[in-house]
Amino acid sequence: MSERCIAYGDCNTEGLPDYHDPLWPELVAEHFRLELINCGHTMSTTRELLRYAQAFPPAGYRIAFIQYGLVDSWQVFRGAPYVLYYPDHPLRKIARKVVKKIKKLGRRFSLLERLGAVEQVPLQEYLGNIGTVIRSAPATRFVLVATPPNLDEPRNPRIETYNRALRALAEQHPNAVVADAYSQLWQRRAECLMADGTHLTADGHQLVAREVIAALGSVALSAADKTARSL
Repeated sequence: MSERCIAYGDCNTEGLPDYHDPLWPELVAEHFRLELINCGHTMSTTRELLRYAQAFPPAGYRIAFIQYGLVDSWQVFRGAPYVLYYPDHPLRKIARKVVKKIKKLGRRFSLLERLGAVEQVPLQEYLGNIGTVIRSAPATRFVLVATPPNLDEPRNPRIETYNRALRALAEQHPNAVVADAYSQLWQRRAECLMADGTHLTADGHQLVAREVIAALGSVALSAADKTARSL
């Protein structure tokens, strides 16, 4: 088994372009002295996760982090189009600009109320996507990282629903654990969330990293390690 770890996730895994403090996956990798491959991608969902897992398979990595839910749980009008952010190419970039205009018109004409609201990635699809990746690498230990709260408070009930489902999913897989810093981040939101309400500050990244390290430390010998030793 390689002494490497891989992180799949959204903006809080990738980090902002002008953010220069250590990200939570970097802090965890440093703690365990593992080489990190960071597949974080802003605005991405578990649909992108499936593509990243094809390009960078989790099998062969000692630990894989999965951190999605912010965009998956975002509400859009029923039938709203979606264009993948990865893998990307010029036509997709053009298509996303068109989709943004469609969504802007949707807000203008109240399509959310007229057509009904749905999550960008419905909960069962979200769980199915993550479960597919976990099952693809039974010898890899997965850490499912709960989505942080948002300062736009109406978003939080859906985020909490996805986080609860994430915990239940981990219980179904012997090679998966959950790291959930949601409550602590909310209690310290003035320090841990940026003014935009979404992105983690340096304090936020450190808090999430501590939860991930604790989640891994609580499993002395996971089923993933047992499987790896038997191969």
